[in-house]
Amino acid sequence: MTKRLQQSKVQAYFKRNRIEIEDHVVSSNYEKVEPVVTSLQVSTPLTSDSCTTISTPSLNTTHIQSPIVTVNDLSKNGEKPRQPSIIFPKNEAGRHFSTHWYAQFSWIEYSKELDAIFCQPCRLFGGSTAEATFSTKGLCDWRKLGDKCRKHDSSVCHMAAVETQKVWAIHQIIGTVDKQLDPNFRNEKFIDDNRKHLMTVLDIIAFCAKQDIPLRGDDESDQSLNKGNFLEILELLGKYDSNVTKRIESLPGNAKMLSPDIQNDLLTSLASVLLDYVKSEVEIASCYAILADEVKDASKKELLGASLRYIHKGNVRERAIGFIELKDMDAGTISEKLIELLKPFELDPLKCVGQGYDGASVMSGIHGGVQARMKGAGYRNATYVHCASHRLNLVLAATAERHPLMKSFFDILDLTYSFMNGTKRHAVFIDVQGERYPNVQALELARSCSTRWSSRSLEVERFLRRFDCILDTLSIFGNDNDADTSLAAKSLLDIKDCEIEFFRSFIARKDESQLNTLIDVLDVIDKDIFPDVFNLYQILVTIPQTSCKVERMFSSVKRIKTRLRSQMTTERLNHLALLSIEKDIAETLCYNDVIEHFKQMKHRRFLL
Repeated sequence: MTKRLQQSKVQAYFKRNRIEIEDHVVSSNYEKVEPVVTSLQVSTPLTSDSCTTISTPSLNTTHIQSPIVTVNDLSKNGEKPRQPSIIFPKNEAGRHFSTHWYAQFSWIEYSKELDAIFCQPCRLFGGSTAEATFSTKGLCDWRKLGDKCRKHDSSVCHMAAVETQKVWAIHQIIGTVDKQLDPNFRNEKFIDDNRKHLMTVLDIIAFCAKQDIPLRGDDESDQSLNKGNFLEILELLGKYDSNVTKRIESLPGNAKMLSPDIQNDLLTSLASVLLDYVKSEVEIASCYAILADEVKDASKKELLGASLRYIHKGNVRERAIGFIELKDMDAGTISEKLIELLKPFELDPLKCVGQGYDGASVMSGIHGGVQARMKGAGYRNATYVHCASHRLNLVLAATAERHPLMKSFFDILDLTYSFMNGTKRHAVFIDVQGERYPNVQALELARSCSTRWSSRSLEVERFLRRFDCILDTLSIFGNDNDADTSLAAKSLLDIKDCEIEFFRSFIARKDESQLNTLIDVLDVIDKDIFPDVFNLYQILVTIPQTSCKVERMFSSVKRIKTRLRSQMTTERLNHLALLSIEKDIAETLCYNDVIEHFKQMKHRRFLL
């Protein structure tokens, strides 16, 4: 009997039984309906080379047949076949099992305890007449393994077990006919399971976004050892909560919510709900200010980042509202994109009391700059503020260059950094730190950036904390055989004796007293008694002094869109960045609101 003829007989049997069930459903009233499948028996024996009869296990709503053979490392009902990827042991003949058989015969599962393979359908659903080699004993003779598996694959008893397993799986999903015919039960349970599954997926996506780690993996196939953070975390949760795994395995393929497109849609929903939260806060505020700056990401795209500054419940808030791609860097394009970012918030332009940017002419120009164009676009009350941090940075950098003593000191720090950066010198410097501070992690000297004064702080701090180690290292290389190295080390040693005293006295003269802030004054003003003063202080506090918030937003961009993720779209980057930057809001998002937004995005969301 050929495989096709055998298979047709088995399929005809199950088809006939299913037709009978469907006819019974149509002709019966709801109170007299029996379970979908109560038992499956083949009255007419089917013969093959390996089995003479088929007797499938009974299936009902209260009983599941126990496995025929009990092996600790084999699968149970409802689980995938156990297919480990390990170094398989060799038998006496020097042969061993190989993972490539998994792809050829999906029903194979391997037992490490017995060093044998089994057929999962036959072992769980084959009944007493199943082929013993594949169901109860296990096959461990690897000679002509392909022929043996192909012969078993075409046997009638195997195909009957496969069909029985399929019916059992359907039975587990749909339950009994009376519950299936009850639309309230069907919809509520189905929607409840979907929402529980989606809540898990949302948690993982939000976690990855807040931690600035990628979701996707290069290879997300079942055989991959690293499927990416999203799928790996999902599998990890499944180890500690079996319901997670059960829901994934029971849901149809188009409802598992694991595809990249679904991830993007959920990210969009999360970011949208987060922005709605920001919008609700800004609407309550009596005024607001705009902060903006540009940055170039890992793929060399120019991005405009923006945030809103306002007062909410007595506290100043600076909330990121997103990034948008710039095709050109002229004032017209930047102002248009900035207005595009603000458009979803539907804010009154006249309530905008400030706009804070850097001092570049394209931003600060009084005639054609962004600040002037924003005023012409309706934001006429928005006072332009050149970021105080940028201005201070420019002043300090210019002053340091013109003050002989300051310039000399920072030149010495830069020379010291360059000297210690050599491979051999750096190794000696680390060894010296290990001797002086044996239980403390070694510090690297920092190099300052001429355009960022804040970098000077770290440079000086590292220099002072390891000044003794620097002197020891220079002393060692002062006697070096290389004349250039020895001369450079001695020159630096001669300079440092006076310079360090200057900076120690400078640090000692700093005033550490705490000053009251405008927001402290605002807290004690009674709005009803001093309404104008209260509004004035609100405006003063709301007007931005720096655009540091936007600068910090750029740090998130660099963490998220790395060299390995340079193909990420700006839309996806924007959603990930918002969830990362505004972690405090992301932690409190209502997932029901996110799901409602997700439902409206595409027509297939009616299942939720």
